[in-house]
Amino acid sequence: MRKSLQDEVHRKVLAAGADESVAFLTAKYYATDEKEIFLAESMVEARASDYLRQGPLHLKISPLYVSRVLNVAEDQNNTVIMVHSHPFEKGIPHYSPTDDHGEALTSETISKCLPANPPVASLLFGQNHLNARVWSGLSQKSVAAVVATVESGYFRFQSHSRSNDEDTDEESLDRQVRALGQPFQQQLETMDIGIVGLGGTGSAVAEQLARMGARKLRLVDHDNLEPSNLSRVYGSKKRDIEKKRAKVEVVASYLKEINPRIQVKTLKQSVMTRSALQWLANCDFIFSCLDRHAPRAVLNELSYQCFIPTIDVGVGIRRMAGSVSGAVRATMIGPSLPCLVCQEIVRPEIITAENLSPEEYERRKAEGYVAPFESQAPSVVAYTSLAASLGIKTLIEVMSATVPKTYSTVVFDLGTDEIYRLMQRPNEDCVCHKRLGKGFSIPFSVAD
Repeated sequence: MRKSLQDEVHRKVLAAGADESVAFLTAKYYATDEKEIFLAESMVEARASDYLRQGPLHLKISPLYVSRVLNVAEDQNNTVIMVHSHPFEKGIPHYSPTDDHGEALTSETISKCLPANPPVASLLFGQNHLNARVWSGLSQKSVAAVVATVESGYFRFQSHSRSNDEDTDEESLDRQVRALGQPFQQQLETMDIGIVGLGGTGSAVAEQLARMGARKLRLVDHDNLEPSNLSRVYGSKKRDIEKKRAKVEVVASYLKEINPRIQVKTLKQSVMTRSALQWLANCDFIFSCLDRHAPRAVLNELSYQCFIPTIDVGVGIRRMAGSVSGAVRATMIGPSLPCLVCQEIVRPEIITAENLSPEEYERRKAEGYVAPFESQAPSVVAYTSLAASLGIKTLIEVMSATVPKTYSTVVFDLGTDEIYRLMQRPNEDCVCHKRLGKGFSIPFSVAD
């Protein structure tokens, strides 16, 4: 959910002082092979007349309020998130037996009244923390849930369950914890992080995350290693080139040598497929480490449609008069931030050029009908590693932020050694507005 919506709901349900309060959210919902995911959209606020009883330990609401919520949810083709407060709890709030009974009945009623009988989620707010769970359709059974809050370069992943075998490796990570804190470390170890593109930047991002103690990584790349990759891809060896091993396989093996506890899932497939996007929709965070505009565009859409914060890293090198110039960049995208299309990092005319055959591209280029681009751009490991480090630095900042950031892009100028922080306003006619929070209810423009 967006931070602004979470903050608004938190204020509303705690406004009654010591008395418990209630609210409902409407939400898009979709299921992957691994998760049920809710995208909170809007709040249907309770009126004073909606309470039949309200006190410090008990609530009873009018059926008319639930009916009003159902009308809004059905109009939006959404499901519902039930919300109530425990103002007496300052730590992590816990559902009471009364909550269990009331939510089981209410969730069943909501699911029965909505098309396809969708699952229904629940949020419980205390003074400073929240808890969450999901009620699965008509079964009156619930499972614990986690909450990801994102907006304008602010990200929190809140999970209250850690198994005994997931203890932090305190000795190897001691200095990092001293710098970034234990809450950051616990959040990092719980998150499911995707890396798309395992070349110079992507493999460097993967290595840094593994050494920082990340436990769950998803690697996506459809290519095998080529001789030119040996100079940049971390973990690659000459024998891997000779065996034509997949990049995802090589990097995954390498990461497990660094951190035996890490869980690495791999997908040797183009990201420009619906199945790959559904697989990536399980991620809490994504790194886009690609050198083509079309796959960047589809990750751009995934970020806004599914509320998945994404960091896009890039390198542009030019050699002029015997010297190297250009820039390396890390750009954060997600709700309330300008997307890659807004910032012209992704350009439709380049996507058109990328999809042409070499012969057709040269013909149209000669006629002036196609934008020029480099299919084999120059690359140097020092610069791809620098871009990866800017991306990881951005991740640290958004996970540590207490308020939204004031910039979305960090650029290091290779010619002047200067660093720039950039932010522009999102374009209201762009995909980042029109696709925001739509999930998989609408197709992706450049995926199959």
